Amino acid sequence: MSAAEQAVESNTDEWTELLDRLELDADRILASTPGTADTAVIEPWTPPATPLPVHLADRTRRVVERQRLAMERTRADLDDLRQHLGAVDRIPGTRRPDAPAFLDVDG
Repeated sequence: MSAAEQAVESNTDEWTELLDRLELDADRILASTPGTADTAVIEPWTPPATPLPVHLADRTRRVVERQRLAMERTRADLDDLRQHLGAVDRIPGTRRPDAPAFLDVDG
């Protein structure tokens, strides 16, 4: 195998590994129970220094679409959470936090 062929193979391996990881992250979010998408741990990533191999372009488009769906799912979960928190904030407390909890009626 020539040096050029090895470089192309290495480049393909790097991009394939990254695409696998990005796809797995998106799939984990999409498979999660509603309301829990924000608990998925997504590690930061950086693209390989080499250009994307042309033969991976279609797969990359599919992964980007999966990521878009995962972002929509996460956004919907966060919107639901905001609505729930807003409802909880509107419930009046039974007493002020600085008010005494007991009243001495005998004393």
